[in-house]
Amino acid sequence: MSKVMKGLLLVLAIALIAVPASANLVATSFGFPVIVQSGTTSAFNQDTAFASDFETLDIDFPVFGDGFELGATAGVVAADGVALTGTANVLPFGPVNLAFPSISQTVEQTQEVTHTDFAQTNEQAEFAYPFVGVGPVALPGFGFGW
Repeated sequence: MSKVMKGLLLVLAIALIAVPASANLVATSFGFPVIVQSGTTSAFNQDTAFASDFETLDIDFPVFGDGFELGATAGVVAADGVALTGTANVLPFGPVNLAFPSISQTVEQTQEVTHTDFAQTNEQAEFAYPFVGVGPVALPGFGFGW
């Protein structure tokens, strides 16, 4: 090494020894902040449904349709000297006639349904974690996993 380099190193070493050691301390904070969350829910629900049904049904024996019939429909009934004439569905069946009724049915129904419900919920959650702050740098959880 040259004499110039050795001289520079010596001057640098003396300068470093002569400068006093110092440090600036900053505010440090520790703690466990707690997050608290709470909520309330209220719900009211009402629904209404209406239904209406109208049905009519006519059944004739034997079957009639567009001028087609499968048997006589007129007859005379005599009882105790009184004769009545009427119509009925009569089906000739060998030596006898079978009479079937005409069935007529009408159905009308309505339905109304109302449903009401009410719900109320309350919930609360709390969470705490370690915290350290050094100067302007805050490290939640001490920097582990956060």
